Amino acid sequence: MPILLPVVSIKYGVGHVGLVMGAFNLGAVGAPLTGALADRFRAHRALAVICAAVSAVSLWLFPLVGTTVQLLLALANGAGFAGAVTIASLLVVERNPKPQWNERLGWLETTMSVGQGGALLLASWLSTLSAGNALLIGGIVPAAAIPFAALLIRRVPAASPRTAAQATQAASAAQVTPAGPEDLENHIDHAIHHLAQIGRVGEWGPASPSRVVHLHEHHRPFAGARSLLHGGFGWMLAAWTATYAGTAIVFSLYAVLFSHSFGVPPQTSALAFAVIVFVSLPLFVLAGRAGQRYGPVPAMVGGMAARIVLLALLAALAAIGHVPAFLPLAAFAGIMFAWSFLSVASPALTAQLIPGEEGDAQGLLNASSGLAGLVGSVAGGEVAAAWGYPAALALGAASVAVGLAIFVTRVARRVAR
Repeated sequence: MPILLPVVSIKYGVGHVGLVMGAFNLGAVGAPLTGALADRFRAHRALAVICAAVSAVSLWLFPLVGTTVQLLLALANGAGFAGAVTIASLLVVERNPKPQWNERLGWLETTMSVGQGGALLLASWLSTLSAGNALLIGGIVPAAAIPFAALLIRRVPAASPRTAAQATQAASAAQVTPAGPEDLENHIDHAIHHLAQIGRVGEWGPASPSRVVHLHEHHRPFAGARSLLHGGFGWMLAAWTATYAGTAIVFSLYAVLFSHSFGVPPQTSALAFAVIVFVSLPLFVLAGRAGQRYGPVPAMVGGMAARIVLLALLAALAAIGHVPAFLPLAAFAGIMFAWSFLSVASPALTAQLIPGEEGDAQGLLNASSGLAGLVGSVAGGEVAAAWGYPAALALGAASVAVGLAIFVTRVARRVAR
């Protein structure tokens, strides 16, 4: 989607590209609704099929409609993507013992990253076709998930309220996690979950809530949001929002930026993006080890600072024009590599700043990411349309610089005390 949707929608102007990608990011708001429906009706299989179908149909219709409907289809595509990831996460935590969650979720995140790289390789070829044919073939990918979801996802019967209450009391009293699949299924229906950590499938798509926490009591998500915003965490959200919005500009405009400013055709930029994604996979492990040794603050500062420099470099290269393609691609790769460290450090710092309420705090971080992605995409497209790509990239660098300034002055000092 970071390649095909911009390439198709650019015929209406770069401002429209920003709106389309902003709508795609906004689709992440559908993830909590998908999770709630899964909890209420135990309809994981049906919801997975619906999400795949929505994604496929929205792609097939996209090149056939006008600008307003394109925005609605981009929103639907983003919602289908976020909903599918939510269901995948729930299948991990609701059908496996708790000691296996981290390992299986790690494999899920790795699989999604590999899928992202594979999709970019596919987009490299599809971008050489007509818009209609490209999205027709591209839509086959989510459509192919429909029979897999229907056949492979087992149905879990809903429990009665009385049975659910009894299971909740039993699990709370025992303070244990069911050891086997049969015991697990006897207990999972009472579990109330909320989304707790952004997935690491890249910044070009909606926030993918791949971590899910089970609670053995009813909980109102964000009930204490106002109290969470006091102190260092509120300032961290402000810094994160400014940083995420700044880099959302380059991710939302990636294909058209490289095509128009650097003469890199979409098929080449898609191939380069895929290589960058695959190369970045080991960096998540490195980022985890670095965070364990030095803490999350240095990783956050380093990642933000690197992105300021690289976005400013991209702006300068775009203003110069006619530069070797490897220079802007190397700068973009550095921006992508910084995400490995930021995505690991941000939830770790969230837990450090808000101990005991990590779930709600991480949910707020997710929400700020979605809002920032929307604002950055739309603002970047409008600025690029009015003043050109160098101005949009400079705006991105300035936004990240604001985020770094807030973080260093308001968050880093507080954590160091």
